[in-house]
Amino acid sequence: MTVAGRYQGTKFSGAPRRRWLGAAVVLAACAVVAGCGPGRENAGEGPLPVAVSVTPQAWLVKQIGGERVDVITVVQPGASPATYQPTDAEVSRVMSAVIYFRIGVPFENGAWFSAIQSAGAMEIVDTRGNIQLRDIEAHRHDDEHAHEEHDHADEGHEHVCDHACGKDPHIWLSPPLLKRQAALIAEALAAAAPDHAGEFDENLQSLRARLDAVDAEIRERLAPHEGQAFFVFHPAWGYFADEYGLTQIAIEVEGKEPSDSELTEVQRQARESGAQVIFVQPQISGQSAEAVARAIGGRVEQLDPLAEDVAAGLLSAADAIAQSLNSSTTTAEH
Repeated sequence: MTVAGRYQGTKFSGAPRRRWLGAAVVLAACAVVAGCGPGRENAGEGPLPVAVSVTPQAWLVKQIGGERVDVITVVQPGASPATYQPTDAEVSRVMSAVIYFRIGVPFENGAWFSAIQSAGAMEIVDTRGNIQLRDIEAHRHDDEHAHEEHDHADEGHEHVCDHACGKDPHIWLSPPLLKRQAALIAEALAAAAPDHAGEFDENLQSLRARLDAVDAEIRERLAPHEGQAFFVFHPAWGYFADEYGLTQIAIEVEGKEPSDSELTEVQRQARESGAQVIFVQPQISGQSAEAVARAIGGRVEQLDPLAEDVAAGLLSAADAIAQSLNSSTTTAEH
């Protein structure tokens, strides 16, 4: 069966359907001509073409590969991996890569990615391989079902988490987890371009030292706030919160705007905690975040989980969260 034929039974409609089928045709053609990518045998000629899903991964790969890699990023800055659909041209460009570093963001569950895997024209490296994934926050914290397993693959909320397993894909928002991903990336790059393995390892060690310094600085900034909660619209900051002894409370419920009763509950939690800030991310709009902010007499601020410079982004996030928790403490005392 051709790659295009493999998806004839998939339910699509309108332009998205044509886009997915077009991508499948591109991939089928790649398979017929033994792959669009240059292949491992040509990996030593110029920079190694590799593909990633989101910009934080591009930063991570470049820290290790340096000038030896040419990184293709599927989801461009400003776009959301929750709803992204690559064009045929973008899929064709991805197929020029020798390695695809996947991370579990929702759009990787699309037919186009399955077609890439089926074509077998590149190596797929899952950077979650040595990480214990956390469950995505899917329910209110006081919901009686808050701790139930949430791994249903057919509920249609694939833009909240890794649709197949209900796990949180935001593993780049923790310096210790970045180090684990970096090790897998360095190993894959060394296998594809063994002549530069020593350089990749040297860059890996340098990156580890930098991430250790970032980790130490964040711990110092957030240590006074251990045990406190901060409020976000989309639950992207779970690994960050876990790492630094905080609690993330999300307004979004299973990828949807909250109901009136859920919105009332999160407003109550925000008031009780003295919260003055509700964090949103640039790629996802949430009108309910504004509603909560108005209800508590607070404000909405942006916290970008897809910052292109991950180390700088994490330090900036730590500052923003620390300042918001300082405000919460002051408000609660009064």
